[in-house]
Amino acid sequence: MRFASPLYLLIFFTLLALVYVYINITRKKIFESYVNFPRVNLLRDTSAKAKKNLLAILKLLKYMSIGLIIIAVARPQSCKTFEQFNNQGIDIMIALDTSSSMQSLDFKPLKNRMEAAKKVTENFIKERKYDKIGLVVFAELAFTQCPLTTDKDSLLEFVKNINIGDAGSYGTAIGSAIMVSVNKLKDSKAKSKIVIVATDGNNNAGSIDPIAASKIAQDYSIKIYTIGIGSLDGAIYEIDVPFFGKRKIRSTQDAINENVLKEIAHNTGGKYFRAQDTKSFENIMNQIDKLEKYDIKTESFINYNELYGYFLIPAFILLLFIVVLENTYLRKLP
Repeated sequence: MRFASPLYLLIFFTLLALVYVYINITRKKIFESYVNFPRVNLLRDTSAKAKKNLLAILKLLKYMSIGLIIIAVARPQSCKTFEQFNNQGIDIMIALDTSSSMQSLDFKPLKNRMEAAKKVTENFIKERKYDKIGLVVFAELAFTQCPLTTDKDSLLEFVKNINIGDAGSYGTAIGSAIMVSVNKLKDSKAKSKIVIVATDGNNNAGSIDPIAASKIAQDYSIKIYTIGIGSLDGAIYEIDVPFFGKRKIRSTQDAINENVLKEIAHNTGGKYFRAQDTKSFENIMNQIDKLEKYDIKTESFINYNELYGYFLIPAFILLLFIVVLENTYLRKLP
């Protein structure tokens, strides 16, 4: 809260000093009255003393109402700041692999690759304040989980709710994921359009070749960054073995095809990265964040809301109460 006319507050502080002096003088007089008069007289003059005390209270209420009026005259205001952007940011589609291989346990201390991907994606979204970001999930199928939006809170909620198997449990349709992302970006007027594809497998599902999809992205000036998640040797799973309990096994069928991911990125002027653990995954997203920086012009505006009514109305109510009381119960007869 701020005051548009703060000089009036000097009167308010002067009034506070007067009230302080008045309270001390009144307290002294009351104490002296209790010392000088015996209890019998006090009982007889109860009504008179009650009126006298009430008059003292009324005087304080007058000071209070005057103080409220002074604060109202000083024009208290609440402030709300908002920004207006003079140019568009970058439009980004993030395509996350949700196939069963994302259950691999090689991304400790997090539960699996999927949890690491979600955490890193959330951090990336929080850093892109002025951009529109959308989300695609893919496995056997590929579909838009969230369209391009500047509503980061809603987008983060979508990321949190991603689960393995959302787009089918088996298969990795990288080409389809790229085309779904391209369809969301192709008509964009943004300064830059990028797709981030994070996957831990090879393209083995869907009817669209990922290399062909990357060339279509290039035609629309869309840049693709590809991230290979996990080891080139495959994924690590935990299974229950009878009589031996839980054991970890490695599946080489779920290995990353780096050559395809590199070619996708190269065709569009992007870059390929490999994330072997959560830390390297975070570093990769930070690199992409730095590579896609730009200058954006913003204008700040402050909206002031007048609050004097919250002080003026109680002041008039108090004054009305005082006037009524002085002309009824506390009325002085000639």
